[in-house]
Amino acid sequence: MMAGPDERSGRGEPSGRGGWKSLKRSRVWLLAGAAGLAVGVVVVVTVGALLLGGSGPAHALVTPAKLGAYVRKPQLEQQMNAKDLQQQVVAKSAGQASDVVDAVYEANSAAAGGTSPQVILFIGGHLSGVSPTGFITSFTDQFKGARSTGAGNMGGRAACVNAQQNVAGSVALCTWADNDTFGLVASPTMDAAQLGAQMRAIRPDVEHVTK
Repeated sequence: MMAGPDERSGRGEPSGRGGWKSLKRSRVWLLAGAAGLAVGVVVVVTVGALLLGGSGPAHALVTPAKLGAYVRKPQLEQQMNAKDLQQQVVAKSAGQASDVVDAVYEANSAAAGGTSPQVILFIGGHLSGVSPTGFITSFTDQFKGARSTGAGNMGGRAACVNAQQNVAGSVALCTWADNDTFGLVASPTMDAAQLGAQMRAIRPDVEHVTK
């Protein structure tokens, strides 16, 4: 069962309307921190990755309104200036990242199997001349404790990390890369193992083979 931030910290569920407002503000703050971290990860990993082109089918990345139990939340995207994330990734990646998309998804506690809403930030785009192995190796080199994990049925390489060791607050990061795309998911409400499972579950819904 997925544990929300209050369950993991031992504080229990927030009481009253004020408690929920405080939780929402905290979640937005952590998500904004995760977003900034995610942009830095994509830029550093993409630029630092081994420049070897991959072969395989072409893919398109999309951000649907729903991903299973998760619903896209435009309000959260606005609060964390999601559009700026796209521009930063493209501008700072030395031309290696393009067609960047991002979205924030939330599932209520009942659907997510926890005591409070679960939140996922997704950033993805096309890669130019970066090998999946080089991308993931660069990611694991950047983050203490990062470990390779299964990329799912769509192939490629993937890795996850509990970024508490690297940043303030509780943020998990997982990323994948294949022959022409990358994807990164971040969450302030899950650990790396939980987020890795969600990454594999949602990847077929955000990455489609085009030819």
